[in-house]
Amino acid sequence: MDNVSMADAISMMKKDIQAMEHRLEVTETLLSNAKEVLTVEEAAKFLGLSKSFVYKMTHEGLLPFYKPNGKVCYFERACLLEWMRSNKVATKDEVREEAKQKLQQLAVE
Repeated sequence: MDNVSMADAISMMKKDIQAMEHRLEVTETLLSNAKEVLTVEEAAKFLGLSKSFVYKMTHEGLLPFYKPNGKVCYFERACLLEWMRSNKVATKDEVREEAKQKLQQLAVE
């Protein structure tokens, strides 16, 4: 093999490796998104928080979790979503609409 064909072969192998790495990453993401029960690491990634902060929140009773064996923490994806959606902050339009409704109620009374 001359230098040109060797360089081409290496370049093709690098592209193949990059393509396989990308496919593996996509597959791991799909599998992770399909899981209903998450580990601390997975929950932290799902929430966009650090692992230590997730532990702190469990210790303070702020985050719903399970400890079936008394040691390892597990999190239910649906519970985490529900927790994330709690304490919704209203938009300006929602605040205006609520104020309008309150004023209408006061006018009727």
